[in-house]
Amino acid sequence: MADDTARPDGRPPNDDPWADAPDRFEESDQAWDAKWADREPEADGIAPPQAGYRNKRVTASSVGDAYGDGMRAAGEHLGTGMQIGAAMVFFVGLGIVVDRWLDITPWGTIVGACLGMVGVMVLVLRMAKEGSGK
Repeated sequence: MADDTARPDGRPPNDDPWADAPDRFEESDQAWDAKWADREPEADGIAPPQAGYRNKRVTASSVGDAYGDGMRAAGEHLGTGMQIGAAMVFFVGLGIVVDRWLDITPWGTIVGACLGMVGVMVLVLRMAKEGSGK
C-alpha cells in the first residue's frame, strides 16, 4: 500500500531516495534563473541573458585545446629562448673544458661566457633583421 503523504524531509512520496541532492552550483543556477526571469534591461541598456542561457562549461578538453593553442603561438619564442640558453651553456661549458685542459682557471670560463654573449647578440640581431623584413 503506497503512502501519498509527503515525507518529513520534504521529498515527494515516490521520489528516488538515492538521488543526489542539488549542489551549490545547481542552486546558484536556479537562483540566477529566478533573478532574471522577468527583468527588463537595466538602465545602462544591458539586457538579461535569454531564456536557457548557460555559461560555457570548462572541460578538460577545452583546457587542453587552449593550452595547445598557446603553445603553438609561443613556439617560435620558446625556440628562441632554447637557442639562447644552449649557446650560453655551450660556450661557458667549452670555457670550463679549456680551463681544466690548460689549467688557466678562470680565463677560459670568462672567454667562453663572452663568446656566448656575442653569439646570443648575433642571434638576436639576426632575428631582428629577419623580423623587420630587411
